[in-house]
Amino acid sequence: MTNRKSIVYLGCSGFPYGLAEIQKIILISKSLILTGNSVTVIITQGTHSKADHPELKVSGNFEGIEFLYTSGDPFRNENFIKRNLLKVKGLINEFSLLKKRKKNNNLDYAILSTHNFCSILYYFILSRLYGFKTILSYVEFYSGVRKKWFQIDKWFNDKLYDKFAPLLIDAVFPISEFLINHIKEVSPDKKYLKIPGLTDFQKYNNIEILKNQKYFLFCGHAGYKEIVQFIIDSFGLLNNNTSISLYLVINGDENNIREIKKYISNHLQNDKIKIFSKLTEKQLFTYYKNAIALLIPLRPTFQDIARFPHKTGEYLASGNPVISTNYGEVKYYFEDMENMLLADSYDINLYAEKMQFVINNPIETQKIGIKGKNIASNIFDYRTRAVVINDFLNSEF
Repeated sequence: MTNRKSIVYLGCSGFPYGLAEIQKIILISKSLILTGNSVTVIITQGTHSKADHPELKVSGNFEGIEFLYTSGDPFRNENFIKRNLLKVKGLINEFSLLKKRKKNNNLDYAILSTHNFCSILYYFILSRLYGFKTILSYVEFYSGVRKKWFQIDKWFNDKLYDKFAPLLIDAVFPISEFLINHIKEVSPDKKYLKIPGLTDFQKYNNIEILKNQKYFLFCGHAGYKEIVQFIIDSFGLLNNNTSISLYLVINGDENNIREIKKYISNHLQNDKIKIFSKLTEKQLFTYYKNAIALLIPLRPTFQDIARFPHKTGEYLASGNPVISTNYGEVKYYFEDMENMLLADSYDINLYAEKMQFVINNPIETQKIGIKGKNIASNIFDYRTRAVVINDFLNSEF
């Protein structure tokens, strides 16, 4: 292909295993590969546990995507001194690798998947030194995320990032309208391409259908305790004299999970609430596929308005109805009672009404779920974005 481009991902950690950030890298990369481009993910330090992923190598190919750990070790070293020496080694080798690739005409674009402002500044310098274009993967309004009083470094980093990162790169992949408006404020002439949360819809093919199980399902990080409690409280308001359960798929900090379990134990319907953790992808998609509805309440906060939760696309790909709130990105794609169930505000009573509607109207809500899947397959399946992303890279910026 004459317009074949050589693209690297820089600044990310944990590839190829991880949550939303890693999944976005994988799906954008696969979109780029579909149009004949090459993609290499460069990681400067190992973060994985060898016990969790003993098969992980220093370099390899994951679903067509090349990757390389420039530190020489994909695993987190438990020794403090060795761990930091490996970080330095990783940065030095990354610097040399980029220089070599540019010398060999094997470096056209770098997509930056980091919200560390110092990293953005560093890659800006390298891009000017070696003459490659940079694209920022912009997925959250970081300075709008609440922080604890002692997180001064995070506050300072996030303010610099949101204000100056769009100025230091050549183009942006924003995930939301909110971030597009922010880009227009801080860098009005910057070129951008909106890329929402992407999904591989084919992964739902041949998923097992379970019988005699009726449940609502939420999947999320344990750090979102407030949202988990909101869902539990909404579930408690249901006129639920049936065997319908609430399944919570939660991963993350064990202390947060313990707090959630304690909250459930004090709930009147605690016998109907089950927690799952560390499911395989197939297990998770099986639970998605068999839920009566999938839950993703969004709050009226900068964090939820500016982002697009990755699991929204995965939920919709299941073909089951999704219940959310009318904030942020969902209102640009979906209509209440047409292709999604949207509570007007972040209120447990309004949210419980949507859940109750699902219980009372299974046939109608199944139709809503199918309509949601049909719309999502045209917008969020990574295959549908391939040509658009490729054309953007071929444009001038």
